[in-house]
Amino acid sequence: MHRIIILLSIFSLFISCKSNVDCGIDPLIIRSNDSIISQVELDSSGQKWWNGYLTKLEEPELKTADKESYRLMIYNSMGESSKTYRIFKNWNSYSLIYKEFGTENSDGIADELFVNNEKELSKKEWTEFQSLLHDIGFWSLPVTTDRSGLDGASWVLEGMNPNGNECTNREYHVVARWQPIDTMKVMELNYKLIELNGK
Repeated sequence: MHRIIILLSIFSLFISCKSNVDCGIDPLIIRSNDSIISQVELDSSGQKWWNGYLTKLEEPELKTADKESYRLMIYNSMGESSKTYRIFKNWNSYSLIYKEFGTENSDGIADELFVNNEKELSKKEWTEFQSLLHDIGFWSLPVTTDRSGLDGASWVLEGMNPNGNECTNREYHVVARWQPIDTMKVMELNYKLIELNGK
């Protein structure tokens, strides 16, 4: 009898470990994120602008990517210039693409992609970024905060995982911050992407 109880205890422990991931998710934040992302997707003029800007950058729409990918765009509203860092996994290889867009024409608007570099990342570098994603809880970070303004830079970090995140079951998430301060959680991820490009 004791043997059966021990076996059942081990089995139930195994099942609970496999099925319950401790994600520390706040359901209110998740509902708010869903609402914000769906509102953005319903804004046809905003979507049109975003898609047009990605075309200028020769960047893919991350929401439809078939590879696990993360992209940081640092967008300066003055002149519509930007720096973009995108990492992705392609089977057993890992890459980072860095782009700069922003040579200004006579109207003061950026109109040229003048840096477009790609480099390979090691599995260790990819794993370090993945660990940071998990530690910071990227997939459940609020999409936006109350900090906003007109001029200055917006930092937009997107993530796409075609298999879905284990905590939220989402395939796509975005975290946008205007003129972020270093203490914001997401900045560790942003700085990691910048660091990976600099190596």
